Amino acid sequence: MTFPARPELVSHLAEDFTALQDAALARMNGTASPETEAALDHPALAGPVAIALAHAEVLARGAVRRAELSVMPAQRLRPLREYARRVRRARSQAEAVCKEQRARQNSQGHTPVTGPLDLRVARAAHPQAYHRAMEEELAHQGLPAGALSVPNYDRAWWARERQLIHTEIPSAVRELLDCGDDSFVQALLHDAREAENPHLGHDAVVERWSRQARTALAWGRYAIAQAERAALARPLTARSVQLDELEDAYQDTAILTARAVEARHRTAELHDRIRELTSTASFADLTAQCHAGALARFAAVHPGLWDHAQLLAAEHKANCLERAKDCPRCHLALAAALATHVPATALLDGDDAPGEIVEPDSASDRYAILDDLLPHAVVAVADAAVGDESAQCGFGWVCEDGTTGHGASMAHSSGEAEVIGICNAALGLLDHSPNSPIVILCDSSEAVTTVKLTLETADPSVAHRTVVFPEGRQLLSNLMPYRDRVEVRWLKGHIGHDLNETADALAAVALRLATGRIPAAVARKEQAQILRTLRFTQSERPIAA
Repeated sequence: MTFPARPELVSHLAEDFTALQDAALARMNGTASPETEAALDHPALAGPVAIALAHAEVLARGAVRRAELSVMPAQRLRPLREYARRVRRARSQAEAVCKEQRARQNSQGHTPVTGPLDLRVARAAHPQAYHRAMEEELAHQGLPAGALSVPNYDRAWWARERQLIHTEIPSAVRELLDCGDDSFVQALLHDAREAENPHLGHDAVVERWSRQARTALAWGRYAIAQAERAALARPLTARSVQLDELEDAYQDTAILTARAVEARHRTAELHDRIRELTSTASFADLTAQCHAGALARFAAVHPGLWDHAQLLAAEHKANCLERAKDCPRCHLALAAALATHVPATALLDGDDAPGEIVEPDSASDRYAILDDLLPHAVVAVADAAVGDESAQCGFGWVCEDGTTGHGASMAHSSGEAEVIGICNAALGLLDHSPNSPIVILCDSSEAVTTVKLTLETADPSVAHRTVVFPEGRQLLSNLMPYRDRVEVRWLKGHIGHDLNETADALAAVALRLATGRIPAAVARKEQAQILRTLRFTQSERPIAA
């Protein structure tokens, strides 16, 4: 029997987060009433259910971690792990429902004005040629090149500039817009830990909230890592205070996670509204006018292509069931047929024509020999490993002469962890080889770019987007006096390079040790085994991709 969703129950669950979370978990456990099941399936609760389960998942993981660091027996730990896995599955299912609902709403909504079918076919078949025609048309009308392109970031500002959004910006929202990134993150932390900020959901600031939520969440994981370290430093029977602090850190992180999901959903809703606004009123008229002008230019330069696009469109519309709507989703298949008939290379002029393609041999495709280094340069490979639960990371590095190093630190991302590995390797080798240039290889392009830029500018602050936590920033500062002796290069990872594989293995062991997954004695044995399997070839340089 199917029960209709009772409006009053839906409203109650939408307004009471605890009741909503209890209902979602009851459904996961199979104990929810039919009326509750029907209410949870209401479209208005799709997003809130996903948010509630995101919060519950972090709490479930926290219960597992707290149990792992306590004296709880294994038979009591297994149910906690199974429960956490079930909550994770329920959260994934809830997020899938949100995506399906948004896709369904978008497909049923108003289709933006993009011109008739033949225009859309030509545009999709050869976008570069059509893009050139559009740029010429925009310049003819005195408009900037991206005047009609909805940006990926700051869409609310873009829509406001074009008079698509007219809401007034309150002073409290203006303060959030004008503050720096660090201050904004602090506002997000205060929102989660002290009192909810009602202004974060405003159209003018919600996109920034969504972007910076990741950094705020990283600081939540940082607090978890600190509490873990404090607990691991104590004997098993004397950890109660530290475990309570760990539970508090997970509680804060659960709220940060839920708020991050809420920010993402609110941003998606804002983008849906902006897309609707671009298909109406004066902006739609301007878009249609510019497309008509661009099409005329496109047809004048490529008359054969345009004639074929018109023919394909006319033949298709004669039999298409959606011809009354001008075939809103049919242009991509027709564009593929048109692109096959008139290859893109046929539309290129002179300098745009592709040059001769040189097939690299297998060695050059895989590696670039470091044959430009000084003979006395010291070369090492650094790598890092990050955990899922907290900000703890492990790093490892191996020099070509057999010198190694490993340890643990704090990182908000794999990129920051790799920067920490590079810095530790460089600083360790500067002491080990005080008169030699140091070359560190790493398989993270983000980390290599970050450290390179920092060394070139002698300014650690340029790395602030990648390196968030104080541990990494201090390492970069420590490296500054030696920037003329240190070089960083990219190495393609996981291709069987001995030094890279060894550094990766050392980093993994260091992370497991730091999180208490293995005791120190086991870690020492594993590290010794890793180094025994490494075959150093003193006569050959390491090679980088």
